[in-house]
Amino acid sequence: MPYILAIDSGNSYVKWGLYANHQWLKKGKVCYTGVSSLEKEFADLPEPSVIVVSHVARVYTRDQLDILLSVWPVKPHWIVAQAFQCSVFNNYLNPTQLGSDRWAALIAAWKIQGHACLVINVGTALTIDALSDSGEFLGGIIVPGIHLIRNSLLSGTQLITTDTGNYKEFPQNTDDGVRSGVIQCLIGAIERMYNLLSLQLSHPVEKCVMSGGGVSELIPFIKFPITIIDNLVLEGLVVIADDLQ
Repeated sequence: MPYILAIDSGNSYVKWGLYANHQWLKKGKVCYTGVSSLEKEFADLPEPSVIVVSHVARVYTRDQLDILLSVWPVKPHWIVAQAFQCSVFNNYLNPTQLGSDRWAALIAAWKIQGHACLVINVGTALTIDALSDSGEFLGGIIVPGIHLIRNSLLSGTQLITTDTGNYKEFPQNTDDGVRSGVIQCLIGAIERMYNLLSLQLSHPVEKCVMSGGGVSELIPFIKFPITIIDNLVLEGLVVIADDLQ
């Protein structure tokens, strides 16, 4: 049985999954500081026929992964965004500059949806990328994520607050004000991109795709149809792996 080992090496976590027979057999994640612990987890896996990796973080983490993956004879594919791959066109002026995680997520979204959509990933950063009805990546924005915005605000001001605030439309204390401001900032960016894409298409976007660790914090405030995927990057890596074979 051919096995695909997909690895999403991000800014905060390294996530991985073993895929075969159209299903995930096993998944896991570790903080980027604990990559060495993957040695034990990988030791229990069957030998993969393909290894695909998206890496957007520290050089040191890549070096650690290189060592861990060297136990298998197959060489890992460290993916780089292309001008065209898996039916998706990349409109970046320099296609390879697009992060491999965003590229994999776009490929997964096109495979899943097959029509125009926003591809929203809520991680350390919030990325909002636009796909056309023909599978063309039109472009996208990068915004600090929930914790980055909050930490930036608190480190650059004299605000005294805790992390216990709740979302309120009209906050009446500092904790709620910070929490609500962060949420409105991110939701505002998402809604703006949704409206811009709808204008570009000359019709409302049918359904969008959302993934990432912060989805649960934003999804209650989104008013248009959304498909939530556990890890779009891993899903896209599998599509790329199939294309490589």
